[in-house]
Amino acid sequence: MTAEEIKSISLEKLIEAGGFDCDCGKRHSAGTRKIMIGQGAVDRLPELIAECGANKVFLLSGHDSFTAAGEKICKVLDSAGIAYARHVFPVSPVMATEHSVGSAVMHFDYECDLIVGVGSGVINDIGKVLARATGRQYIIVATAPSMDGYASATSSMELDGLKVSLDSTCPQAIVGDLDILCQAPMRLLQAGVGDMLAKYISLTEWKIANILLGEYYCPVVVALVENALEKVVSAAHGLVRREPEAVKAVMEGMVISGIAMEYAGLSRPASGLEHYFSHIWDMRALAFEDAGSDLHGIQCGIGTLYSLKVYDYMRHIRPDVSTGISYVNKFSTDEWNDSLIEFIGPGAFAMIAAEKREGKYDIVKHRDRLSRIVEKWEEIVPIIDSLPSYDEVYSLLKAIGAPVSAGDFGYTKEQIRTTFKMTKDVRDKYIASRLLWDLGLLDEAADCVFR
Repeated sequence: MTAEEIKSISLEKLIEAGGFDCDCGKRHSAGTRKIMIGQGAVDRLPELIAECGANKVFLLSGHDSFTAAGEKICKVLDSAGIAYARHVFPVSPVMATEHSVGSAVMHFDYECDLIVGVGSGVINDIGKVLARATGRQYIIVATAPSMDGYASATSSMELDGLKVSLDSTCPQAIVGDLDILCQAPMRLLQAGVGDMLAKYISLTEWKIANILLGEYYCPVVVALVENALEKVVSAAHGLVRREPEAVKAVMEGMVISGIAMEYAGLSRPASGLEHYFSHIWDMRALAFEDAGSDLHGIQCGIGTLYSLKVYDYMRHIRPDVSTGISYVNKFSTDEWNDSLIEFIGPGAFAMIAAEKREGKYDIVKHRDRLSRIVEKWEEIVPIIDSLPSYDEVYSLLKAIGAPVSAGDFGYTKEQIRTTFKMTKDVRDKYIASRLLWDLGLLDEAADCVFR
């Protein structure tokens, strides 16, 4: 399979059993076996349940998603004579935490041999964790094309105050009924676009990490995501009118992004610096009552705008070894860790522990990376130059009515500046803020971009 060939492959072919051998050296395959995106797709749920060999179904949903699709699903199951139990979370909004998973486990009916999640991001993440914990098969009925985790085998959860990615169960099937998806709140449709625009940054950083650190990289997976992103950008304006084809393009983009992560075996195709803005805002919202946040995809769209500003700054720098060495020699890990705890709250302790294991601040490793950056900078600049402009992405988000600033949910410029600097510690993933730290330019970049 080549990068050009992957662009014309159907969703059905992408998830074909057995997968395919790729020039990158991996055999790419997806865990999802069936994808149904179209009008009236929920009516085919009994067919999927029969294919799974299930006798009794456990429905998992929130209040809003039960109203949007759960009631209709119950009627479909009743008409087909399929037994089911259900758990509708009593609180709204449902949070992706260990407490929500505990609630789902406590209410689970162990006579059920199949779990059907009814919702989008949070419900899907909890459903996948529940499926893994109980050893059951899993189907997700999407109520909004709002995030890219539908087809992945990981769940984005808050654990002990830290945003983590947990291994979970990949859905056997994904059902996207356009009659339901087109009626999703506009904010969720905007979130889907925001999560897709994030791929501009994630793919750029994957390419850079491959050059600087020799990270595994697959041009076929990149081409798959870029093609889906292009379709979403082309169709996005139709979301304002809730055009089925526009909603379908976003939903397919979300599913393809999840498949891309499964293909690659990591989250590089879908998340980078822009997602870490979102993760920090989520952690602060958990830790502090007065800290604001928004939907994941909304935050990722805003994070993409901020990331584009950062990369615009990076277009004009000249890497210098002495600057990087001087900056890192003066860097105080203890002072930095204190600032992490003050700004992020309890989630910072897990970040600090992770850094000790990963050794991001190790002096010898830093010297090696710094030398590599200087050596390879001429290869990196064209990758940065291939990014769209801030104005292009800003105009698209404004055209669909999406927020374009974290100030919309209460963040000051100084807090956004601090968020950017702290993104380098969220995961052991090489992103722009870590590269700038290596160069000794993180503070300068933060001042130039966010003040």
